[in-house]
Amino acid sequence: SYPPQPSSPAQPSYPSQQPGYPAGPSGAQQPPMPSGQTYADALGRFRLNPPQGTVPVAAVYNFMNPAAMTQVSIQATAHDQMFQTNLQQFPGMMRQMGGTVDTEQPMNVKGKQARLIAVTMRDQSGNAMHAMNVFISEVNVWIQVMGPEKNTPQIAQTLQAILNGMQF
Repeated sequence: SYPPQPSSPAQPSYPSQQPGYPAGPSGAQQPPMPSGQTYADALGRFRLNPPQGTVPVAAVYNFMNPAAMTQVSIQATAHDQMFQTNLQQFPGMMRQMGGTVDTEQPMNVKGKQARLIAVTMRDQSGNAMHAMNVFISEVNVWIQVMGPEKNTPQIAQTLQAILNGMQF
């Protein structure tokens, strides 16, 4: 098995206090979406008018670069607690799944505190996948670039290009 793509939990937990709402990345309270709020799919496949009282949790974007044999997943999380939980549990979860955490270190992404976690996973046939993950705390963004271990230089180059192209 390979490092999982960022995903949101099936049942996110929110503070139970009322009338307060979950805190957003800036710590500001986020009210439920107003009735009539419409979201458009980034690929233009659908539009959604969610039920009243629905709150945004996360948005996930997946890209691939066939020439570099890399896959990119970017998750923006609306809630600090969910993001911090993902960040804290990720290295242990990778080890539990048989992965090797090659690198775990703080870094800076355009003036924002971040954490780099690189992981290598091997499947039963010995094929290895390498994933470089950057968790950017101030904006609650998780970037994962993965591909075959033999393509680690392309994975690193793709990650750097993604980080260079980010705007906050």
